[in-house]
Amino acid sequence: MTTVITIASGKGGVGKSSLAINYALRLQAIAGNTLLVDADLLAANVHILLGHKPKKDLISVLDGECRITDAIQGTTGALSVLPGRTGASVKVEKDGDPLRDLIPQLRDTMDGTKFVVVDAPAGSGRSVLNSMANSDHVVIVLLGQATSFVDAYALIKNAYLEYRITQFNVVVNIADSKSQAQLVFDNFARTVANFLPVSLSYSGHVTQRDAIAQSAIRCKPIVQLPGEQRQIADFDTMLKNILASPRNSAKAADTTVNSVS
Repeated sequence: MTTVITIASGKGGVGKSSLAINYALRLQAIAGNTLLVDADLLAANVHILLGHKPKKDLISVLDGECRITDAIQGTTGALSVLPGRTGASVKVEKDGDPLRDLIPQLRDTMDGTKFVVVDAPAGSGRSVLNSMANSDHVVIVLLGQATSFVDAYALIKNAYLEYRITQFNVVVNIADSKSQAQLVFDNFARTVANFLPVSLSYSGHVTQRDAIAQSAIRCKPIVQLPGEQRQIADFDTMLKNILASPRNSAKAADTTVNSVS
């Protein structure tokens, strides 16, 4: 059965897409048959960060130009990608979520795919909540900033109130150190626990490094650069923690943490 992981954030600019790409590449390298989905219909950038120029994308599917399987393409590291489109003109929210059935469709059509990593739009809109509700694991990307705290809390609150999602993984990005990242998580978890009956699992952190920023500028994921074994090991540890965490109660899958070693 396919395991779906949605990477979400309360606000933009937290490095969510970069994390989603690196996670997907590591899952592809370790477990194989991984699909990365860019579910942001208004500001897609996965294909840009991968240096990929797709001929078909999610907008093509929504416009009826092709089937969803036709829009899935191979890219770097043998990773399959369902890209979005930058600057697309799409009616979102007012007419409901156009991607409401995306994950169920992928589960039905992508037989043999072990993992689907969804790069959700920032914020707590309907499309984000639907993606989270249809996922086996939800990852919230958090920064040590007040605005990130507030927006991440709002996202978790909306997910709980509207879909009764109670299991969340948290990754602290752009951290100064391991201890600072742990402190950020502890403070955030304590705040959430005061108001919401949900469970947060700390999955790890990514230390602020110029090499990571440069990799985004060069459109070359950090896990594919030479000499980055330690960074790769950190991503693998985060993935093991995510897959070992309790699953979304609305989902059942048979993939275990042993798939990532």
